[in-house]
Amino acid sequence: MAIARPLPGSSRHSSARGAAWGAAVTLALIFVRGVAGQQPGQAGGLGGLVPGLQPGQGMNIGQVGPGQPLDTATARLLGLPTAPTRTFPEADSVLTELLKRTGYKITRYKADSATYYADDRRMRLTGEALTEREGVKLEADTVRYQETSCLLEAGGEPHLFEKSQILVGGTIEYNTCTSRGIIKNAFTSFSAGEANWFVRGNVVADSNATKLYAASSDITSCELPTPHYHFQARQVKWVSKQSFVARPIVLYVRDVPILWLPFIYQDIRPGRHSGILVPQFGFSDIVRPSRSYQRQISNVGYYWATNDYMDLTFRLDWFSSRYVQFGTSMQYNVLDRFMGGTFEISRQLESGGGSGTNLRWDHHQQFNLSTNLTFSINYVSNSVVVLQNALNPLQNTQQVNSSLSFQKRFRWGLLNVGGNRRQSLSDGSSSTELPALTISPKPIDIGRHVTWSPNLSLTNDLTASTPLTSLLITQPNGLIDTVPQVGSSRNTSFTLQTPFRFGGFSWQNSVAFVDRTTTQRQALSFLAPGLVDPADSVTVSQFFPGDFATTFDWQTGINLPILFQRSWRIIPSVGITNKTGQTFAIRNRQSGGAWVIQGKKLNFSLSSTPTLFAFYPGFGPLARIRHTFAPLIQFSYSPAASISQDFANAITPPGQIPQLRIPPTQTLSIGLNNTFEGKTKPQPGDTTGNTAKKIKLLSISTSALTYDFEQAKEPGKTGWTSQTISNSFLTDLLPGFNLRITHDLWRGVVGTDTAKFEPFLTSLQTNFTLTGNTFRAIGSLFGLGGGGGPRSSGQRGQDLGQQPYDAQGGRQTTFFSANQVSLPNRPFSINLNYTLSRTRPIPGQLEVPSQKNLNFTTGLSPTRFWTLQWNAQYNLTLSRFESQTVALQRDLHDWRAQFNFTRNASGSFAVYFSIFLIDLPDLKFDYNQATFNQ
Repeated sequence: MAIARPLPGSSRHSSARGAAWGAAVTLALIFVRGVAGQQPGQAGGLGGLVPGLQPGQGMNIGQVGPGQPLDTATARLLGLPTAPTRTFPEADSVLTELLKRTGYKITRYKADSATYYADDRRMRLTGEALTEREGVKLEADTVRYQETSCLLEAGGEPHLFEKSQILVGGTIEYNTCTSRGIIKNAFTSFSAGEANWFVRGNVVADSNATKLYAASSDITSCELPTPHYHFQARQVKWVSKQSFVARPIVLYVRDVPILWLPFIYQDIRPGRHSGILVPQFGFSDIVRPSRSYQRQISNVGYYWATNDYMDLTFRLDWFSSRYVQFGTSMQYNVLDRFMGGTFEISRQLESGGGSGTNLRWDHHQQFNLSTNLTFSINYVSNSVVVLQNALNPLQNTQQVNSSLSFQKRFRWGLLNVGGNRRQSLSDGSSSTELPALTISPKPIDIGRHVTWSPNLSLTNDLTASTPLTSLLITQPNGLIDTVPQVGSSRNTSFTLQTPFRFGGFSWQNSVAFVDRTTTQRQALSFLAPGLVDPADSVTVSQFFPGDFATTFDWQTGINLPILFQRSWRIIPSVGITNKTGQTFAIRNRQSGGAWVIQGKKLNFSLSSTPTLFAFYPGFGPLARIRHTFAPLIQFSYSPAASISQDFANAITPPGQIPQLRIPPTQTLSIGLNNTFEGKTKPQPGDTTGNTAKKIKLLSISTSALTYDFEQAKEPGKTGWTSQTISNSFLTDLLPGFNLRITHDLWRGVVGTDTAKFEPFLTSLQTNFTLTGNTFRAIGSLFGLGGGGGPRSSGQRGQDLGQQPYDAQGGRQTTFFSANQVSLPNRPFSINLNYTLSRTRPIPGQLEVPSQKNLNFTTGLSPTRFWTLQWNAQYNLTLSRFESQTVALQRDLHDWRAQFNFTRNASGSFAVYFSIFLIDLPDLKFDYNQATFNQ
């Protein structure tokens, strides 16, 4: 049967006036009023009984994830239906016409029998009753309504359905006059934060359909039919999209009570809202495990959502006998102005009396499609305070960086103005580049075959508080004392490049101007003839309070068209270079502040970059191997030249003899590039070869060796000018593989006839990543099995890897937030970085020991429920760990066990152990200990 009821405020009435029809309408109105007759505009049906069952509201009843419907497998485990088991019969012509009427809310019901008692205005549905109103369906064995007492009762395990939301109860009693009801033996759920909580017990719904009360109920977020844990609460209150509180509670693991708490509280308001921050501390911070344990309380403060575009956070962190840190941070995001950023200021007070202020401001703004501004200001007033209280290994060696960039794109080119500042935490020195101006016009076509591509840049570098060697002074009492010294410098440079292209010719032009001053103390030592015996020599030391220099340089040259472009690729060029390796004009202390100039000379060069190929038969899955040989050959010649005495004095350090003649140079340089590539066989049935892939088996790049023919003609000299040679190796067989080896070729000074060719390994650096797929890929090349993809991660959320540090490097008690508690089943992987540095031993001098370091990061899941991550820097020379971080996690389904150990290069370390509830991470059992190395 279907009944139509006018919408609230409607003046439309049914035209039927028959007695039977009137009785039916009366019965329908009673039923509708009893079930859904709420405030105007609210949904009908039994949705008014339970908070969140109104259309558009979200009590996640019978759901396993926020916003995700309950799947059939989980529903069967929980004993929840996913859809009604009963349906309405097909509508006949009369019912179809009734359903088409506008201005009415339709209520349909079906039962084995429907009885209406006109005397006491009572209705009863018995036997597989089913009702529906505005998409809300109710299944029950019996439905009874008494209009005089305003009481509606549904029995026989009623099931309520609204879209994906489900409610199962033993009985339902609802007072339509007070709009309050009780569901006995109910099974429902609600959202709190990032989790869905299941409630079993007696549930009470209030009149505004936004609150839920429960008494003597069990609460859990475990979706198993026999939950791993649950809270037993005497009273529970849930306010839709606002808060959830239960008191008092007892935590059960299975059936064993392990914890009593006076209450638990969760703020579940969506979006931004003002409120008190949740303080972070552990049980060991309340009851110390030992007298030496230092308590810590962090995240004490208030969050203020001022408006839709800005918010403020006030925060206080306290570490017993260590420091107190307080500050405020602001976030802003103005969408219609395309502007946003963060501003933060904090102050840290040490127990010993030291203090420091941290300031950070990040801002980005786009004025239009061609103009944008970005800057990041980061300042630390006392770097020692930050360094002494840092536990993060990366923070001990980092720099405090600030940057500014303004970019404007014009029709004629690009303008970029910016700067940066770097402040060292280790010694307090700073380096500032301001301004940094770059103007890059678009290439200008002067004619059909002439193109001008100018480019201009201006930079100004400033350094301050650079530590210098302490100065020894004699006090009036005759004692020698040391005075710390710091210095500063300025370096301003201007560069203008104006290259021209004439057809196949290229004319390079550049002008550079550099002005440098420094207040750093200069100490120069040199040998000078003795005053008594000129044949003898004495060591003379000169000290200068600072230094200055201004240089001007002009470079030009012509690149000729490429010859034999498809084969030998020969590139001739003619350049006009300075006679010496110094700039064209210079003024400095040696010249007395006067400008001195050197001349120009021609320089001729010829380079060739041919590419040669060789093919070899393949093996295993490789059909063929190609060898690419690409040498880089370059020959240059520069004639002899002479310079003036004044210029020679300006570029010659004190104690050395000025050289007035520049010898000619005639050099030949050869570098090599070798690449071995393999092509796999196509898959069976592939006649086009599209499934074949190219693999870089090995790539070897060798740095150039240079030989000077003119230098070889001088007595006591040889033509070799390259002291070292480097080889770089790459391959696709190891992800991220990179190997670089450097050798010192000569025992002695290169270019002298006393130097002996004796290669000596001076440095080696390599990094690569090993996974299970790496070994499978290498084995597949030899026919030992095919590659395989990575195992399914099975993640519940995001990847782990969050470190227990805040932005200032301080320890935080809560290691993971609610959306960071994933435990993926990650496959084995390890990233290795090995460095070796050696110095060739010299007879008669103290041998410098080699330095060997190994940095590695590894992560794996030994089992489905274990995850391990280990980051470390190991000093192989001293056989000790410089710094390391170990993170071990155990997935306990609804709980997470977390162990962390961190040690930085200064010796400070922290140990953290915690077992916490994933869906309520503030509920945890933890142990924290941190030790700072003084």
